[in-house]
Amino acid sequence: METKLATNLIFGFLLILIFACGSEDADPPILSTAKAITDFSVSDVDGTIDEPAKTITAILPNGTDLTALSPVVAVSPKATVNPASGASQDFSNSVMYKVTAEDGSSVDYAATVTVEPCASSDNIYGFTYNGTNYEVVRENKTWEDAAACAAERGGFLAEINDADENAALFNELTNNASITNSNTTAADGGGASYVWIGGNDIATESAWIWDGNNDGATARFWQGAADGNPVDGLYNNWGNEPDDFGEGQDALGLALTEWPLGSGALGSAAQWNDVSHTNELYYIIEYK
Repeated sequence: METKLATNLIFGFLLILIFACGSEDADPPILSTAKAITDFSVSDVDGTIDEPAKTITAILPNGTDLTALSPVVAVSPKATVNPASGASQDFSNSVMYKVTAEDGSSVDYAATVTVEPCASSDNIYGFTYNGTNYEVVRENKTWEDAAACAAERGGFLAEINDADENAALFNELTNNASITNSNTTAADGGGASYVWIGGNDIATESAWIWDGNNDGATARFWQGAADGNPVDGLYNNWGNEPDDFGEGQDALGLALTEWPLGSGALGSAAQWNDVSHTNELYYIIEYK
């Protein structure tokens, strides 16, 4: 009797084991459905992820080349992403990232990378004179960088063609543009205050041209030093300049004060001076 009972117990235990194993084989494993981009950074800048909209945005410093960036992308556990994290991409346009969950389902994210504007809107004063729009940019840049920003914004460093335009721009600079003169000075220009306009003789010494977007399409307006001559009768408003004092005085500044500062022996406010193009000054953009 005891032997029979023991046999029955063993048989019952084996049935339970068989049933349990059979049930495990019958139920497939549960695969993860998680499929999200949880972190996105590019050039050490963290992107902003809008999960409901499935978009990612990142803003990089001005001048960044968008054509070969390698974002670091983190996704949900057990999910994969294509393009892969660290793969170089051209962000001239948005790039689509497909995240695939362990269960095979997927979702797409649109990643957009842009660069900061070359000038902050907080530092720009706009005005119109004689039907033409201008902007005074209260940010310090070299002449070349100022010309590049002007071109990026769709304009060029101002080209002044007559005395009335010169007077109108000077009036806006000194009365309306909220400029602190001490913030835009050139040591080689007698310590005076200036803003960049579009003239330079960078390519050929003493051949002064208007080339406010630095694209090489030029119009010469002055030839020579202070004792030189206007070209084709074009307007100029030099002080006792240009003198190419020191080294590299190859760009045109519109003076906000006399120079040398405190004496005015070489020029007055509203006149022009040649100063080094490496000075970092405010500037005027003109739009056609």
